[in-house]
Amino acid sequence: MDEQQKSAIPAARHRTHNRPGRPHAILIRLSDDEKRLVEVAAESAGLTPTGYAAKMAVEAATGQEPNAASGDLRELQRELFAARRAVNMFGSNVNQVAAAWHSTGELPEWAAEAVRLCARAVDRLDQLTARIHRRLR
Repeated sequence: MDEQQKSAIPAARHRTHNRPGRPHAILIRLSDDEKRLVEVAAESAGLTPTGYAAKMAVEAATGQEPNAASGDLRELQRELFAARRAVNMFGSNVNQVAAAWHSTGELPEWAAEAVRLCARAVDRLDQLTARIHRRLR
């Protein structure tokens, strides 16, 4: 990853700090795969890996359902909004194609591109639906 890509990634935030600081540390040992999973989940949640692990451990220990998915849900929401916007734009394009067809008897040259974009938006919705389905299983 080059410096420009690194600067485009927002810095992870720390969990809410206590003053004075938390006096206890617990060491956890992870495999390479487990560490990567924690890092990805932490990045998705906008936390440091240590803060993420601590937050999930405390939530599980207190009987709360760990909210590991909150960052993932935000990302899913952004993607759903983008796909929704694309489908709405396609609806507008369909109205324009219909108006052109009725007035000239010909389809506009951009109609095929609009159909391709709609197919891509539907594919994104299918992918998002599959991701949500996997999360809920």
